[in-house]
Amino acid sequence: MTHRERMLAAIRGEPTDRLPWAPRMDLWCIAHRARGTLPRKFQGLDTAGIADVLGVACHAVRADFTVARDPRDFMLRGLGIENHPDAPYRVELRGLRMEFSHEDESYRTRIWTSAGEVSFSLVHTAEMKREGISIPFVQEFAIRSVDDCDAVAEIFEHLAVVPTPDAYAAFRRRIGDRGLAVANGSLVASPMHGILHDLMPPEQFFYMYADERDALTRLARRMEPWYDRALAASLRCEAEVVYWGANYDQNLTWPAFFLAEIAPWLQRAAGCAHAAGKLLLTHTDGENQKLLPLFPPCGFDVAESVCPQPMTRCSLREVRSGLGPRITVWGGIPSVALLPGQMDDRAFGSYLDDLFAGLGPGERLILGVSDNVPPDADLARLDRIKERVEAFGPVHPPAS
Repeated sequence: MTHRERMLAAIRGEPTDRLPWAPRMDLWCIAHRARGTLPRKFQGLDTAGIADVLGVACHAVRADFTVARDPRDFMLRGLGIENHPDAPYRVELRGLRMEFSHEDESYRTRIWTSAGEVSFSLVHTAEMKREGISIPFVQEFAIRSVDDCDAVAEIFEHLAVVPTPDAYAAFRRRIGDRGLAVANGSLVASPMHGILHDLMPPEQFFYMYADERDALTRLARRMEPWYDRALAASLRCEAEVVYWGANYDQNLTWPAFFLAEIAPWLQRAAGCAHAAGKLLLTHTDGENQKLLPLFPPCGFDVAESVCPQPMTRCSLREVRSGLGPRITVWGGIPSVALLPGQMDDRAFGSYLDDLFAGLGPGERLILGVSDNVPPDADLARLDRIKERVEAFGPVHPPAS
């Protein structure tokens, strides 16, 4: 089987010749490029080429973030939106005046609406790049007070979603059989999730969600059509698997919030994806112990970037049990396991012994690193995991 065939079969609950193993390498690559320490055998390679050298599947979820970016791709980043040449759609602001500037490490956007001016700024320092960070951080948020909600809502009403299925098709061809090219949908699962994640600092959101719920709800409702258009555009490309939503944590997206503000949109996205003959993937990194029972009713097919102990409370075995028999787990290797300073060789060997002993038949599992292979990882440990994968042998899912 090819890497792509193996990964798709795992998601569909079908037999495979071995466990898929797809560590995410973009953060590691970006960091070593910035530090000037990228080994010669990896120089000039994209993530697919790096995977070839390592002899593993390419982690191709959303896009290849090692490619050079036009600064204008980030002009809407303060709204939680970025453009990427691998994505199945682009977002354009139409009908409102906008100014964008980029100088060295700083990005700034100003937009004028009938309800007032909205501005936000980003930063992407050399130190951030040396740590492997590919996307600028928001430094100044779009919403400073409840008075900004109408202006931000008006901006979302003027955002056009332009389908670019050919751009995704080029990404898929570039990855080929070396991995599964997952089409990028929305980084957040719902409008309210986006308000929390991108439009204001979390602390401010918690206060406003308690004290100004009606205003935030009105804003979220005016944002909904943009999310509908983004979902529809994501499903127009030829991808078998589409990405929708990320970054769930029982403290930030606590269970009641998840049920009210996120679960309905995941259900909606899963229903639309399945109606289009596609599978839905969502990025479930974070502390999810209390959220696990809430995931299966959402209907998604893949929980990606699953991060187990010792970085969270749950073992991989507990996560797989909690997600139930129909959701595929993608992840399972915590990034700290690749750091000798965090886990010595003996502890790493014991960790792998316990992990593989708890896999059962290994059904509906794509092994990966949560969330990313860190810059200071010992790459020899990737080989040790690959050896364990090969020793594990074929996967024969139990009869349902």
